[in-house]
Amino acid sequence: MGFSIECLGASREVGRSAFMIHTDKHIITDYGIKIFDESGHPVFPMETETEPDFAILSHAHLDHSGCLPLLYKNHNIRWYGTPPTKDICELLWQDSIKISEGLPYSPAHFNKAMKAFSPMLYGQTTEFGETKIKMYDAGHIGGSAMVEMEYKDKVLLYTGDFKLEECQMHKGAKTIENVDVLMIESTYALQDHPPRKETEKKFIEEIEETVDNGGNVLLPAFALGRTQELISVIREYNRDVPIFVDGMGREIAKIYLRYGKYIKDAQTFGKQLRTVNMIASPADRRTATKQPGVIISSAGMMNGGPILNYLFNVNSESKVIFTGYCVKDTNGWKLQNGGYITKDGQDLHVDLPVEKLDFSAHAGRSEILKFIKDADPKKIILIHGDKTEEFAKELNEVHGYDAVAPMRGDRIDFEE
Repeated sequence: MGFSIECLGASREVGRSAFMIHTDKHIITDYGIKIFDESGHPVFPMETETEPDFAILSHAHLDHSGCLPLLYKNHNIRWYGTPPTKDICELLWQDSIKISEGLPYSPAHFNKAMKAFSPMLYGQTTEFGETKIKMYDAGHIGGSAMVEMEYKDKVLLYTGDFKLEECQMHKGAKTIENVDVLMIESTYALQDHPPRKETEKKFIEEIEETVDNGGNVLLPAFALGRTQELISVIREYNRDVPIFVDGMGREIAKIYLRYGKYIKDAQTFGKQLRTVNMIASPADRRTATKQPGVIISSAGMMNGGPILNYLFNVNSESKVIFTGYCVKDTNGWKLQNGGYITKDGQDLHVDLPVEKLDFSAHAGRSEILKFIKDADPKKIILIHGDKTEEFAKELNEVHGYDAVAPMRGDRIDFEE
């Protein structure tokens, strides 16, 4: 028997990445949560009847990691990831327990999970029975990894979230050759991102124009990954504009510096970070809105977080710039599409200009096609995307690959 894959999440959907890969071992590969579901409530991966031998996390984003503590209700297994993934997960899981309702695990399960971690480094091959596992830099966020599994001379590669194009914080992933089974994220399989350098220059022009007019630039940003990238982009082009950072992005920036080998240039980022004003109190927030400058704050989709406090406390010369995706019906989506947000059950009009610039940390269509071409796999499993059926049809009929878009609950078997 060769590889076998159970699809427990992220199948014809973005969110709750979760798979069980069977070799001579039973390996949970990511176990995430989908926070913004159409139901209005978080949704979780399917459970499996098979007892897992261990788990691996590709990276710490909650849609890949957020349900891992649930495994510790019924199992006592090790889980593996890069060292920064463990520290970031600890921060995110603690925050989830504190602010989220309806989580299927308790602080006790979180504590068990934290004690069960074992580090795995990029390029290091670890053997589990007859299965060899190696991680590669995915270029997505600090510590993100693509996971390669070799079993009986066959290679399966799980990309997790990846990006080939270099950005300010990361060098970008390298493609992998000689892959038999490729499980590849397909978030942007049908569209490309604009060239990063052009986006950065437009971004800086918007900031400098707004600040010169006496306003604040509000940047709703994911605490993990995007906050650090935006700091670095701004400082690459402008050393003087005041930057204020609010929310969990402050603590994650410290973790990035603690594990400097997992970003492109830790020394430069450390210098940039020392020029940033870290918000630590209500008084700091008032200070941030009293002078022209940039305010970077969570939450990226504006469903909570300090960003909501700034919207109604900046002057009329200010502007909101979104740099990431907002799920439908989140406050970020409402602001971009309707000019309002919902707070404490009330719809509140926001009289500020709003723009969107694409700083995605996911691979675009060209990058995905390049990765597939270089890997030249015998089988492609399209995951983590809303249009995987359409993309599978294209790969099969136009490019000549054997591609499938599994549904949640499917099991895919590969013979030796």
